[in-house]
Amino acid sequence: MRKIADNLELTPLAEGRVDPVRKILRCPTKGKEPVGSSHQPIEEPRSSHREPWNESIPRFSFGPLYGAGHESVEATKERAWENVGRNSTETELTVLKEVYSGAIRKVEKEAKLTYSGKTSGTASDFRWMMIKDGCFFLQLALLILGTRPDHLGYPSNDPIFGSEQKKKDVKMWIESMFFVGNQIPLVVLKELMSQEFFQKVIAKEKYDPIPSSLCKKVLHELLVSPSLKKRSLVQRVVGRNNSGSEDNHPSDILHGLQNLVIGPKRPGSLSTDYEADDDIDLEANEEDINIGEDTITRGDAGRIRDLLSTIGLVPGATNNQKRIFPSATELNQAGINIKKLENGGITSIHFKSYYFWANLYMPVFSVDDHTEIIFRNLKTYETTQQLGNQNLICTYLKVMSDLIQSTRDVKLLDNKGIIEGSSRDKEKLPRILIRLSSNTCDLTTEFQILRRKITDYSSPWVHYKSVINLVVFLTLLQTIFALLSYFKPPTTK
Repeated sequence: MRKIADNLELTPLAEGRVDPVRKILRCPTKGKEPVGSSHQPIEEPRSSHREPWNESIPRFSFGPLYGAGHESVEATKERAWENVGRNSTETELTVLKEVYSGAIRKVEKEAKLTYSGKTSGTASDFRWMMIKDGCFFLQLALLILGTRPDHLGYPSNDPIFGSEQKKKDVKMWIESMFFVGNQIPLVVLKELMSQEFFQKVIAKEKYDPIPSSLCKKVLHELLVSPSLKKRSLVQRVVGRNNSGSEDNHPSDILHGLQNLVIGPKRPGSLSTDYEADDDIDLEANEEDINIGEDTITRGDAGRIRDLLSTIGLVPGATNNQKRIFPSATELNQAGINIKKLENGGITSIHFKSYYFWANLYMPVFSVDDHTEIIFRNLKTYETTQQLGNQNLICTYLKVMSDLIQSTRDVKLLDNKGIIEGSSRDKEKLPRILIRLSSNTCDLTTEFQILRRKITDYSSPWVHYKSVINLVVFLTLLQTIFALLSYFKPPTTK
C-alpha cells in the first residue's frame, strides 16, 4: 500500500489572478442577432427604436443592449412607473420623474461606463430608461422576495403583481433578470431603492435574512439588505470578489451572483505561486474516466484504477458518461467523508486527510425551480467576461454532476446538509446537473490538484476491510465457543 503522509491537506481552492473590470456585455445568441452585433450596444436609444423581437432573448429587456421588447412589455413598465407615482408623496409624475432623474444623474457616468462600448442617445433618454426599467426590475425583485401586492400598491388580482402568479411567469421574470447583457447597473438600482416608494415598501415587510434560494439570496443581499443597513453573512460574501478585495463591489446582479457562488478567498489559499507536490502533474488535464468502457488515460491510471477497485466500481457499468470525479457514494465507500462548509463558496472547497480518515469539504448547493436557469446564465456570464481559462463555475458544475450521479448520492449529501431545497427539486438534481455540465470543460489547476489528492488517498480501513472482517468473525466465533463451553461443559464418562 502506498505510504500516506501523516497530515495531508489541500488548502481551499482559489484563483491567483486579478479580477478583471466587469462590463455588461451582450449574450452570444444562436441564429439571428436580436439587435446590432454581439458585444456592441444598439445605435439608438431604446425609447425611440423598435426591432422585431427575437425568441432567443428573454421576453423582458432591461437596459440599452437589446432594443425595445413587445409593446405589452413596454406598457407594463410604464404602468409600474405610474404605480410608483400613485404611492409616493409627490404624485405628479412629471415632478417625480425629475426627482428620480436627479438621483440617477449622480451615478449616470458610472452607470454608462458599466456597459461595454458607448451608450448612444441623449443623457435624458438614458436616465429615463434607467428609471423606467429599474423601477420595473425592483418591483419584480421585491415580489419574488415575497412582498405582498398591496404593499407594492397593486390589487390582489393584478395580472403581473397580483397574489396568484403563475410559476411559468415567475420563471420568465427570473430568466430575464439574470440574462447576460440584460442587466441594469447596480449603482442605479441602489439609487432607486433609496427613494421614498421603495423604502416604504421594504419597511412594511419582514424578509428572510438569508433565503435558501440562490436568486433570492442575491436579490435580498444586493438590493434589500443594504437599504435596511444590515450586513449578513451573504452580504460579506457578495461584497468581495474572488481575488480577496473587500472594496470591489459587484457591478450588476450577475456579478454579485458569481461572487456569491465562488465565495471569498480564504487566508492561506492557493495562488499562482503555489508549489505543487513533485508527484502532481498539473499538465495532466482531464484524465477522463470512462466508467462504461473502463478507459483511463495519462500517467496516473494505476492510482485511479486502484481507487475504482477499492470502492468496488467494476468495468461494464451502465453509466457511459465520462467522469473525472467519483460519485458521493463511491467516495463514502472509499472512506472519504463529505462534510458541509458552513460558510464560503467554490474557492473554499478543500480536502483534508490523515492516516485513518479523510474529509472533503463542500459548500451548500441550493436547488429550486430556477437552479438550471441561474447556473446556465452564470456559465454564459463567465464566458462573456473573458476570464481566460479560469472557468471555476463550469468546472464546479462538472464536478457536482460527477458527485451526484443518482438519488442515492442525493440522499447522502442531503443527510449531510450539503443540498438545500424541496424533496421534489432534489430528486431532479442529477438530471439538472447533467444538462449543466460539460465534458469539454478544462479543469482549473486547483481542481486538478483536488482530484489528485483524492485519488492518491487510500484508507487503511477500506484497504484491510476483508482482513478486519475476518479477524472480527474469528473473534466472534471464539467467543461463541467459549460461552458454549461455559454454559454447557463437556460431559464426562
